[in-house]
Order: sequence, then structure tokens, then C-alpha cells
Amino acid sequence: MILTTVVDLAGRLSNPCEIAPKLADQGWSSREWPPGGLVGSAEQPDSGTAAGPPEQRGRLSNPVPRRLSDAEIGDLCHLYSEGASIDALARQHKVNRTTIITHLDRAGIERRRVTRKMTEDSVARAAKRYGQGASLAVVAQVFGVHASTLAREFSRAGVAIRPRLGWQPQP
Repeated sequence: MILTTVVDLAGRLSNPCEIAPKLADQGWSSREWPPGGLVGSAEQPDSGTAAGPPEQRGRLSNPVPRRLSDAEIGDLCHLYSEGASIDALARQHKVNRTTIITHLDRAGIERRRVTRKMTEDSVARAAKRYGQGASLAVVAQVFGVHASTLAREFSRAGVAIRPRLGWQPQP
């Protein structure tokens, strides 16, 4: 027996099957959307620091964006100046890393540049070990870097990287 359900343009089911009642109790059970009224409306003023409504089962929307207070911005600028990373600050304040970058730029704090992980000497030693047959992943682990970092350093130094085992180049 084949059950089919057809939906007309108004969204009504023409022949609801037995799963239709199961679908009805997923998501919000009230007609109020969004719950609690609109953010920033007269019904629910936006305080600017709310982290949004708690996650609820069946809800498929993003939470209300979080705004940092002046004290939090000052704190993150100080922590960054003391050596904290952008990613660590983003996790600590529960915001996106671009938000942290924006606040640092607005405060006139110069961002640290990515420093090179390997010296010329360590690249040469890694290339020697790689040339002796060790895999890129093993050599990277020995030198405490990611394999992609080692591959980038090898490329910069002109060291040819072997194809992966079983890999066939495309014609």
C-alpha cells in the first residue's frame, strides 16, 4: 500500500496519513511567533546584553546576537594586549571571532601577525627526515606542527612532496 500526501498551494494536506499528527507536535506548540514577541519591540525591550532565548527542541532559528558591554570590550582589549588569542577571547565572550577583531580595530589595537612556526634549520632537518622515507604526518608530529604547515614550509623551500600512497594524478 502506497500512501501519498499532496499539498495544495494554501499548504493544506489533501490526504493526511498517520504521520501527520506526529509532525504537529514538533516545534512550537503555540501560535505566538516568535515566543515572547519581537526582540526590540514594545512587548519585549532589547537590553542589548541578552544571550537570547534558551535552545528549545524543534527550534531551527539562530539565537539573538549578543552585544558586548563597554566593560567587556575593555577587558578583551586588555587580555589581547596581554597575549590572549582572538579565538580564546571569542570563546570566552561567546561571540564570533570577527566581533573580537572589530572591537580591537575600533580600539586602535594593532593585531599580532602570525609568526612562522619553523626556522630554516628545522625545515632543512624535517626535509632530510622526509627524504629518508618518513611520511609528512610523522615528520610534522616530530616537529610539533600540523602536516599542512610542514607542506607549506616544504613548498616554500622547494622540497618536492611525494604523492600519497595509492594516489593517482589526474590526466
